[in-house]
Amino acid sequence: MISITVRKLLHKRWLQSALAVAFWLCVWQAASAAVASSLILASPLAVLKTLAGLVPSAAFWHTVCQSTARILAGFFLGLAAGLALACLSAAFAFVRVLLHPLVLTVKSVPVASFTVLALFWLRDAANLSMLISFLMVVPVVYANTLEALLSVDAALPEMAKVFRLGAVRTARYIYAPAAAPGVRAACRVGLGLCWKSGVAAEVIGITSGSLGEMLYNAKLLLSAADLFAWTLVIILLSFGFEKLFLAALGRAEHAVCRRCPPPMRRQSAAPAALRADGVWKSFHGNAVLCGVTQSFAPGEAVCVMAPSGAGKTTLLRLLLGLARPDRGEISPAGVKLSCAFQEERLVPGLSAVGNVLLACPCTQAQAEDAFRALGFEAHTMRQPVCQLSGGQQRRVSLARAMLADSAAVLLDEPFKGLDGGARAAAAAFVRGQAAGRAVVCVTHDAADAGLLAARTVQLCAKNGAKASRPT
Repeated sequence: MISITVRKLLHKRWLQSALAVAFWLCVWQAASAAVASSLILASPLAVLKTLAGLVPSAAFWHTVCQSTARILAGFFLGLAAGLALACLSAAFAFVRVLLHPLVLTVKSVPVASFTVLALFWLRDAANLSMLISFLMVVPVVYANTLEALLSVDAALPEMAKVFRLGAVRTARYIYAPAAAPGVRAACRVGLGLCWKSGVAAEVIGITSGSLGEMLYNAKLLLSAADLFAWTLVIILLSFGFEKLFLAALGRAEHAVCRRCPPPMRRQSAAPAALRADGVWKSFHGNAVLCGVTQSFAPGEAVCVMAPSGAGKTTLLRLLLGLARPDRGEISPAGVKLSCAFQEERLVPGLSAVGNVLLACPCTQAQAEDAFRALGFEAHTMRQPVCQLSGGQQRRVSLARAMLADSAAVLLDEPFKGLDGGARAAAAAFVRGQAAGRAVVCVTHDAADAGLLAARTVQLCAKNGAKASRPT
């Protein structure tokens, strides 16, 4: 029984860390005893005794507070500047090209060089550690954040454009979750760097009343115990602030990016007819659509049929305004549409309900009712969509498209990956939520037209859209 308890305790992370610290303290004590010179290597006991004498004094806390305030000010200023520059670089390629040599230079220049140069430029060395910390943090935050922003799936900003999420919702629910891991990693590295570089700057500049000055004085006095004591203080400060800040950052990330969004504001979008008039589209000299002319009236369901590669998705993108025709016209221009894309384009960190509320003006209760009609259980609709199956994600995409406030609904292979029962339920949901809008479904499966009670249009790349027939 005792051995089982001991084994369980040894698996505790805190105990493993404590044992590791105890091990290295023993190694330190043994090394100090072997050297037998306090001038070369002070023992842990001597360091703790020195530290016990320093902590009660007001001068100790004044020194700690002074250096901490300057270094953390440099960190937060560097964090803000790095985030702002990364956002600008992600939005504008010329800014990225312009900043690249500067960021590379700042990353490569040694701390000592920056410190010596700053001593030439600054009249007062009091803020030297703030400046150096700032310079060390900016490139780390910039590079990590920029990489994360550039890695965002281009399909999600397109989805945001179609559903007209607006800049704030797009930034909060699409870009912020993507950037969060990079920012977190940058902060972890940056906090360590700013303490190392900030204190090093204080040592070189001999900043009055700073941790660096205390280290410099310990060196002048040949006091290894003082040197180790102040070094231990710096390590504890760095470790403590890193843990506190990363914990606060994690809570902020959850509150900003993961919490279920408020419903989309309702926008008046009365049902409207869609029309493609003599539309041509080519890619790399290869014609995909040739003179397609077709209209989609409010209240009707139309299935655009064609084999894979015949231009169905291209026609959908033209109707959505995500691409422009080489010739011809799509009308009306600027009308709000909703779409269930062939690839789901869901925000992975949000639940099924959250994805619907992000783009639709419905209440949470209305969204939950829709998911129950689609065969979801209560716990499933509240799970992050990244944990759902492909068929469940398909139904989330359909729910978002149908519950959105739009003039017409476009569906790309809407029942892909659904079995018989789920297909029938999804088709009934689409028919029930059409609300007088045109429903345009592009598919290669003739059964979809029957499920939607839709007329069919046979799309042919060389001849445009052939005559339609009712189903």
